[in-house]
Amino acid sequence: MIGRNYHTEATLYTGIASGYSMEGGGSKVDWATAQNAMDNLMNIIKSESTLKRVSMRLYARSLINGDPHKDNEYIKANNYNRIYNHLSQSPNGKEILALIDKSSEDKTVENFYKYLKPTQSNYLYGIFYYNLHHYCYNELKNIQAARKGASDLIEISYEADDPGIAYNTIDILTKEFVNEYRALRYAETDKVIEYFNSELKRIGKELRINEDSLTKYNVDKRIINYYDETKEIAAINKEFELREQNAYIEVNSAKAMLSELETHMNSNAKQVLNNILFLNKLNEASSLTGKISEMETVSGGETSKQKEILKSYKDSLTIVRKELSNLSDKYVEHRYTKEGVSKNNIIEQWLEQTLKFEKAKSDLQIIQESQRALDERYKFYAPVGSTIKRKERNINFIEQNYLSVLKSYNDALMRRKNLEMTSATLKVLNTPAYPINPMPTQLRKIVMATCAGTFLFILGFFLILELLDRTLRDSIRTRRLVGLPLLGAFPKNSILEYHGQVEKAQNIASKQLSSSILQFCNEKKEGLPYIINFISTEGDEGKSKLIDELKVYWSNIGLKVRTVIGGKDFNPSSREFYLAKSITDFYIPEEEDILLVEYPNLREINIAPELLQEANLNIVVARADRGWKETDKLLVEKLQKQVVQTPLYVYLTYASRNVVEDFTGMLPPYSIWRKMVYRLSQLALTESVSTLFKRKEQAKEATNEDDD
Repeated sequence: MIGRNYHTEATLYTGIASGYSMEGGGSKVDWATAQNAMDNLMNIIKSESTLKRVSMRLYARSLINGDPHKDNEYIKANNYNRIYNHLSQSPNGKEILALIDKSSEDKTVENFYKYLKPTQSNYLYGIFYYNLHHYCYNELKNIQAARKGASDLIEISYEADDPGIAYNTIDILTKEFVNEYRALRYAETDKVIEYFNSELKRIGKELRINEDSLTKYNVDKRIINYYDETKEIAAINKEFELREQNAYIEVNSAKAMLSELETHMNSNAKQVLNNILFLNKLNEASSLTGKISEMETVSGGETSKQKEILKSYKDSLTIVRKELSNLSDKYVEHRYTKEGVSKNNIIEQWLEQTLKFEKAKSDLQIIQESQRALDERYKFYAPVGSTIKRKERNINFIEQNYLSVLKSYNDALMRRKNLEMTSATLKVLNTPAYPINPMPTQLRKIVMATCAGTFLFILGFFLILELLDRTLRDSIRTRRLVGLPLLGAFPKNSILEYHGQVEKAQNIASKQLSSSILQFCNEKKEGLPYIINFISTEGDEGKSKLIDELKVYWSNIGLKVRTVIGGKDFNPSSREFYLAKSITDFYIPEEEDILLVEYPNLREINIAPELLQEANLNIVVARADRGWKETDKLLVEKLQKQVVQTPLYVYLTYASRNVVEDFTGMLPPYSIWRKMVYRLSQLALTESVSTLFKRKEQAKEATNEDDD
């Protein structure tokens, strides 16, 4: 029985092709990506997991809101009774009914999922995977989802024999589909975000540890800025090298000058140099000179106190120098040397050079000590520098890794935000409408298609049968299969087909056969009657029946007829028959007009060509209801070669009425209905009715003549 279905549909707006995207970076739409996204959405709609959720919620909604006595907008009463009875009669029915919370659909669905297990005995599992009407996968997968052209719209449609089921199925699907889509997309992105977040924490912790280690190392080594400090040390080292060089020059210059001056001194002047008081003052002057030199060389920025100390040292040095000058004047005997140089000037110069020499020695000593201290700083800073660079390089590597992971983390966050925006655009543009009127049934089309299909099948069957069947049956097939002209057809003995007038039909057929044969009886051979040979390729073809009918008919009209039958009037297996050159070799002519010769079938004997050529007519008798085999074809081809110019025809026996009528005309009974059928079979479509009745009267008169 063909039921009446209800159709409902909904339209979803996706916003994939024309919506805003945070990842696109431009306004150009990637149609391949858009098409792939649309295909994914439609596949999610029809996916097994989505339909399973729809099935569970639809089943829960039907059980909660169904009414066993009347139809409602959720389910028809008969469908509700069917699923309720099916559930209650199941082994675990009471258990599942206890899961239903009439006040909450969500709670009921949650209970169903807790009970659901992928086992064969689980009833809720079988609802979806077996064949429970309206709720199984095989029916829910008939939901249609298609994109409307190249737009952002997806049309979802469904048909069911219950309007409430159809409406609620689409209503639930539009909600479950969005949840399923979000779960799939968010699950993927959330895992990526979680991974990058954990990596950021790990790398950030590692970066802080390395930075703290560098800070602690700088504090331990008392380094504020390694690169600036090393630059300053290099500059000081260069300056000290220049000072050391200058100090060496000054020391050597002062030493040479002292030696030169001492050569111009007399013994009295030299005694001054050995005087204890003079030496003490000289040592005091040297000490003051060294202190002044040290303060001027080492001190970078002088305070007011240091300036006062330096000034006091310089004042003391001036006093000591005066005292040394006075002491030297006491010991000078002459004012001039032999070279004419003032002795006072020599002493003064000597004292001045001595002070310079002491100052230069002090500067050189101080510079060398500072240089040694600087060398210690170099030894200190060399390993510190490599360690700091290694730590900074490690920190820089970790920092780059951190920034790279941070960028990926931000990209993942942006992708998730983009997915949120995409999911937010999944809106039900046209909500499903509750179907009130059923769809027009396809019964008329189905019936018409069935009739057309049946007609085409029957037509095709008979066409194939016509092409492959080798049964003789009618005149057209007989001529095609046998390859001989057809002389006529004799009716079969069928009371139903001939309406109890078989004998009349056979008489008419005998008359037609007689007329066809007599046209060949126009020339007798000397000493012989007209000879008609009856031949067949197989036995039981009806030759004897034809000969008897002809003999009776011709005898009635005054013709002398004689029959010669093989196996009765002559021995077809005898030597005389096989060597016969004429019919007279086994037959003695008398006064007969026509001789009817019946030969055994050609499978058993071979007929001499002379016997065939001696006859006026050779007739191959064949049943219309038998197939023409390849052996029959070979025997007839051989027979054609043997008869040469003698007429050779085929005659059908056991033929149906319409085949016989092709040669005899209409056969009795001659009713109006029969006349109309015969008229149509002969395609006499425009034949007048008067002609039809005249032909009926002529047929009756001919029948009466035949009876007489």
